[in-house]
Amino acid sequence: MQRIIDRIRNSEFLTFSEVLKLKVAIVTFFLTALILLTIPLSSFNDFTIDINVFVPMSLGLLILLTILLVVVNLNRFAMHMSTISIIILTLYYSQGSNHFYGYIMFFVALTVIIFYQDIVSYLIYGGLIVAPMGVYYIFDKGASIIGTTSLDPEVSMLTYLVVLIGFYLVFLIQFLISDNIYEKMNNEWVRMNKILEKYQDFSYGHLEEMTEETDLEPYWRNSKFQQTVSELSIFINEFFEDDAQKVSEAVEYYFFLHTQEIQDIVENKNASVIAKRYAIQFDKYLINKRTELMSILFDFATMFKKTDNYEKNRYNYNLDDLLHDRIDKLLSLAILYRYLKTEVTKFDKWGNVKDTLTHEEITEMFASKEFREFISYEQVNFFIDNEDLFQRYL
Repeated sequence: MQRIIDRIRNSEFLTFSEVLKLKVAIVTFFLTALILLTIPLSSFNDFTIDINVFVPMSLGLLILLTILLVVVNLNRFAMHMSTISIIILTLYYSQGSNHFYGYIMFFVALTVIIFYQDIVSYLIYGGLIVAPMGVYYIFDKGASIIGTTSLDPEVSMLTYLVVLIGFYLVFLIQFLISDNIYEKMNNEWVRMNKILEKYQDFSYGHLEEMTEETDLEPYWRNSKFQQTVSELSIFINEFFEDDAQKVSEAVEYYFFLHTQEIQDIVENKNASVIAKRYAIQFDKYLINKRTELMSILFDFATMFKKTDNYEKNRYNYNLDDLLHDRIDKLLSLAILYRYLKTEVTKFDKWGNVKDTLTHEEITEMFASKEFREFISYEQVNFFIDNEDLFQRYL
């Protein structure tokens, strides 16, 4: 019990699968207590002995099956088993002599399904509880649920019906809104992750080029680095009472993988199963390419990098400042003219970018005051003096 409480306190650090497993455990504990209560209370209902014995036993078997599924890590199947258990328990109570308690059990069953925060389960199981079961139960047992003190039985019955359906619809709307928000957040995270991967790929490629240009030895080839990793691995694994020789061999194999293609090892028929398994496991921890480990190191390094102060114009677009050689400046001017003349950059009358600029429009743009941010007066004068060549050959 203390372990479950600790896991609830630290649930923000658990994965989705672990959170679902924890929820199943809580629901199973609740169902077990509820089933145990049905045994002494069954004598108050007008059921036969067979029903009073068979239903608790069936529910007990479902609880055991749920626990077994949790043990083997089939958490979603366990969730469905626990949901089916609460539905059966609801049916059992709804057929008893006190019909108001049966009505309350519909809300209990819906609450259990809501607790799992799974929209598909809520639509299927929740819809089953409300539409055929709950509505029929209210119309069939309405008089008993309302009692004899009601002044207008029909209005009271409709009130009970509206409360049940309203309860279902309110949480259905909440599910749809939260699911939509979660989907947007997830899409944003995936998009940002793709952007970060692109930047990290570029950064790692630049790092490799710098290493090659300076004739530095890659750190994963350095013998001192390898020895340090090996000794640290052996020291840490001693706390887990692992064999030091096996750990040392695993570290040696890890550095060997930096010189191999993982896919070739996996597809090699002569390689052992354990070699393939370790190759797949070590793949995301290699440091000779952008892997998950390298992404973590990049993220860790950027935490200590000072962010530059905000500037209105962070980038310099002026060709005169970007290039120093006169020929390079003229070539860049020719490339800029060619781009504006051939690429779709002009707005049409509807405000869509669908047209290309004409030579006259490009000339007017180059001569404008706003374009001094990109090209200098010298380049504009050169273009005007030779605009016939630009127009003819570009």
